[in-house]
Amino acid sequence: MRRETFNFGRSVKQLNNIMEMRFNHSLKQWDLTSSQFSVIIYLLHNQDREVNQKMIEDAFLLKGPTVTGIVKRLVEKDFIRRRPDCQDRRINYLELTDNGQALESLVCKEITRLETDTLRGISAEHIDLLEDLLNQVLKNITCPTPTADQN
Repeated sequence: MRRETFNFGRSVKQLNNIMEMRFNHSLKQWDLTSSQFSVIIYLLHNQDREVNQKMIEDAFLLKGPTVTGIVKRLVEKDFIRRRPDCQDRRINYLELTDNGQALESLVCKEITRLETDTLRGISAEHIDLLEDLLNQVLKNITCPTPTADQN
C-alpha cells in the first residue's frame, strides 16, 4: 500500500539535485561541470560520426545559447575543438582533444565511486528492480497512453 505522504516528483528532484551537487563537486578537480562532462561523454560515445552543436541541443533538450556557452568553455579549457564544415562554414563539428579523451577513464572512475556510494546497502536484486521501475517511469512519461476521457 502506498503511503499518502510519498511525493514521487519531489523525491526524484531531490535525488537529482543532490547527485548533481556531489558530481559537480567531484568534477571541480578538472574544472568541469556535470553539463560540460555530459557533452564530453556524448562526444566520446559518438566518435564514429560528425557531431555538431544542433545534435548536442537535441540530445540534451537544451537551447542553442546554452550549448554555445558549454561548447565555448570546453574549447577554452582545451577539452574539445571546433572543426568547420568544408561546404557550409556556418556548421562546426565538435571533436575531443587529447585532453578531452583523457578525461574518460579519470571521470568514469569517479562516477563509479559516486554510484557505488549512492547505492550502498542496497542488494543487487533491489538495484535491478530500481532500474526496471525507473525505466518504466521513463517510458510512461515519454510515451504516455491516452486516458479514457481522451479517447
